[in-house]
Amino acid sequence: MNKTLTSREAILSVGKEVVSQSGIQALNMRDVALKCGVSVGSIYNYFPSKSDLVLATVESVWREIMHDSKGCCSQSGFVQSVLSLFESVQKGCKKYPSFFSLHSMSFANVDKSKAREVMKQYFSHIKRALLEALEKDQAVRKNTFSDNFTKTEFVDFVFSNILTLLMREEASCNCLLEVIKRTIY
Repeated sequence: MNKTLTSREAILSVGKEVVSQSGIQALNMRDVALKCGVSVGSIYNYFPSKSDLVLATVESVWREIMHDSKGCCSQSGFVQSVLSLFESVQKGCKKYPSFFSLHSMSFANVDKSKAREVMKQYFSHIKRALLEALEKDQAVRKNTFSDNFTKTEFVDFVFSNILTLLMREEASCNCLLEVIKRTIY
């Protein structure tokens, strides 16, 4: 019997390594156990199912990406915040190839409501940071927003376009930045 000890953090670290090297679809209990040097049963002590391991790994990757995007709520204005967010998530996508576009497909075999909740949580966090950056931006024209064109709707529009650019693996978000500039300044 293998007496090597492991931790939840060590398992997630190996899980993220697998995602980085082979993609989220390659993540499985047996390989993670092998790379951790423990029995599969040890992995099940921390993650009762493969779904739980996948969800926790996805959440850990998102946490890492969000940690790298602290510049999202930049004092330099909304445009700089959007650029910082785009570059941070893009950097995360380079570290975890296809993660961004494929991880939702990997949820086909896991609890979809939990998966949606994880994504919703991180997307809400990003949108709140963008809204905060927009509200702090003193250069925004005073009459830009109205009841029919709210700051929240604008942030949703910008965020949707960021997601589209990332899923299309675009190299830059310059066109989106130009649309933002022409709309609010």
